[in-house]
Amino acid sequence: MLTELAFVAFSALISIGWILLIAISEKNRKMVNPLPRADGACELEERVSVVVPVRNGERTIGSALESFTSQKGVKCEVVVVDDRSSDRTGSVAARYIKRGAVYILAREKPEGWMGKSWACHEGYLNSRGEWLVFTDADSELLDESLLRDALCFARSEGMSAISLMPRLRTDSMASKVMLPSLYALLYVLAPPFKTTDPSSDLAFFFGAFIAVRRSVYEETGGHEVIRDKLLDDKSLGELIKSSGHRVALLDASDRFSAKFAGSFRAHVNGLLRLFTQFTVESVDKMGMKGGLLSMTKYLVGATLAMLPPVVLPILTMALDLPLYVKLLSLAPMLTAIAGHYRTSSSIGIKGIYSLMTPLAHLTIFSALIYVAAQSMRGKLVVKWHGRKYVYDLRRGREKRLLTR
Repeated sequence: MLTELAFVAFSALISIGWILLIAISEKNRKMVNPLPRADGACELEERVSVVVPVRNGERTIGSALESFTSQKGVKCEVVVVDDRSSDRTGSVAARYIKRGAVYILAREKPEGWMGKSWACHEGYLNSRGEWLVFTDADSELLDESLLRDALCFARSEGMSAISLMPRLRTDSMASKVMLPSLYALLYVLAPPFKTTDPSSDLAFFFGAFIAVRRSVYEETGGHEVIRDKLLDDKSLGELIKSSGHRVALLDASDRFSAKFAGSFRAHVNGLLRLFTQFTVESVDKMGMKGGLLSMTKYLVGATLAMLPPVVLPILTMALDLPLYVKLLSLAPMLTAIAGHYRTSSSIGIKGIYSLMTPLAHLTIFSALIYVAAQSMRGKLVVKWHGRKYVYDLRRGREKRLLTR
């Protein structure tokens, strides 16, 4: 009898926890303001430099450049920085030179730099704009006035930097399965609306679109300061906001799209980047012991939130328990699936894919376990865009990042 009551109580507790998480996620999602359209009186005299770092992006760079070179109402130069691509990226980008694009072959990346941050820095050095817009080679602006509207908003509100949330494309099965869970994590752990709130220390930028005044970029040190950060977009937002500047993150998902990751492996690598940067930052702030303790807290939280919906039904089926206990053990999983069904609908994914929520949770949990295990050994390894980055937690901050 006690065993039955324990299973029922635990199932109810986890279900209530998921209901609260879903409610928080929905509330935070609705608090992100959309990018307003500028009125006809807004005229931009400042030159804008759009910096597009790319590495082996022949499949997407054409669409990205087509959309940026078609923007209206702005004096725009597009600087393509080729980070040593081995495919046809250069020849595709060259087609847009006659439309004002500038093609730059990045110099060899120095030790201690992440590849994208180095490419963005190279783009800055070869640009002339009073505004710098950093984007990705798979971003695509679907509105010819988006750039103008974003900068008009930043100017009218006195913002030093602004980032826009895109609609993440869901072309692959992996994206359909993983993105609802990743969005839910974002809205709970790093609510985007807090980026715009000056009273909050949180600053979360999307690398698909970051516009920053050149004077502010130079004052704060830009990508040179965050050169060893895996999540350059988040780090750049934190750098600018912590320096006392006003920043904003707005929803423009109906007006431009981007790609988070394609294959299942790419999604896993994205998770490894996220958890690795969190671990490195924790070690920088609290030392080795404090950083590992912080990782342990997140691991415990993930264990309580993500494992029970999967494990409870399996346990009750394996044990000789009454039918009502077995049925109630499904409640946490059904609650989690229902929450991700709402998220799926909001980002244009068919609800049927929410049935694969347990797979997404196991993937996230496994990535967290992997990074935690690496942390105990003192070295974190991440592969990204053909490079291997090694963080040695036992070294000083300036010598921590190695590239192989």
